[in-house]
Amino acid sequence: MFASTASYAQKEITYSVGAFGGITSTFTFDDGISIDPRYQAKYGANFVPGGIHLGVDYMGFGFMVDPQVTQIGQTFNVLNTQRGQVGERSVNITYFQLPFSYKKHIIDLSFFKVSFVAGISYAQLLNANETITHSASKLKFPAAVYSILPDAYQVEYDGVVSPQVSNLETLKKSDFKMVQVIGSLGIRSDWDITDHARLSFDFRANMGAFDPRSADYLDRANNNQRIYEIGGDRRDLFFSLTLGYARYLFIEKKPKPKKIKHFVSYGPKRKKPK
Repeated sequence: MFASTASYAQKEITYSVGAFGGITSTFTFDDGISIDPRYQAKYGANFVPGGIHLGVDYMGFGFMVDPQVTQIGQTFNVLNTQRGQVGERSVNITYFQLPFSYKKHIIDLSFFKVSFVAGISYAQLLNANETITHSASKLKFPAAVYSILPDAYQVEYDGVVSPQVSNLETLKKSDFKMVQVIGSLGIRSDWDITDHARLSFDFRANMGAFDPRSADYLDRANNNQRIYEIGGDRRDLFFSLTLGYARYLFIEKKPKPKKIKHFVSYGPKRKKPK
């Protein structure tokens, strides 16, 4: 004989929409700057002025799309021949990012989630420049650029006596690539503070796939046509920390019941007597 029972499997889905902002801190890995005695790295913060969050969470994992404006860039101290600080070189880049991210829930409670996050982003350049400011001082310029130094720069045996410059733009927007691809890894926590409101904290390490500068600029730098630059490859690593607020909708779905047939045995069959 067969008996029938109904089996239900519940599926939980959460949709969320919100906004966020935060800060970034950039580490520029530049082959030229790393060997240039004129510069010394210093660290600071930039901003994520704002972004929009769109997300969906299932049992154990989720997906996010977070369009945002991101500011990155690092500042370097300018050093004279005696290693004294006489100014700053600043890199400033602003992107519009369109990142797509996958979340794997590490802690998955009804009101609190901690997730591992991996993402990839299309980044469109909005603005960028690089400036240098320093007082009148003696700097160690590469000998290869002596022939193109302006008249105000005087070459001596132990360096170049340089005039004061203020916010001299050494790169402008056209010297940067218009498109970048950025990969990210990090941790995210989501706190459901009410039945429909959520706070989120997102910390990530982000890395640009390409040198952010244009091929034309790199060609000039590698051919010693830029007096404040030694040619070399560059990548930007930046850490981002954002705080977000979202409204969410929790949906619990119950699929149609599936009928499962069970075989019921009432004992062995008896053989007929001969």
